[in-house]
Amino acid sequence: AYAIKEKLRWVRQATSQQAARWRLTRFLRLAKALTAEVETLEPMRKALATIEHQFEAIIRRWRSTYSNARLEGLNSIFQAARARARGYRNQQTFITMIYLLAAPIGKVEKSI
Repeated sequence: AYAIKEKLRWVRQATSQQAARWRLTRFLRLAKALTAEVETLEPMRKALATIEHQFEAIIRRWRSTYSNARLEGLNSIFQAARARARGYRNQQTFITMIYLLAAPIGKVEKSI
């Protein structure tokens, strides 16, 4: 499993779409060979099937400049607010907690 993880890291370091296609093809071939006869690696085989199914979408990542990093950042703020706002009675308090986490009070004071 470690060798497969390291090979996937190698795929992610590809600098072009063509290199990524070549590396991902080699990765899938090697990973399938390594997991073929090991029964405990069934979850790994399932992950490889997903990668194979999403092959073209994965390759398009090298052409695209889009990222979901901002959405992931916002999601972490929402999750933190939800954890802190437990027990509050209304939605407005939850929204206020999100604002306070996203722009701490020190920054709000400076903006006034």
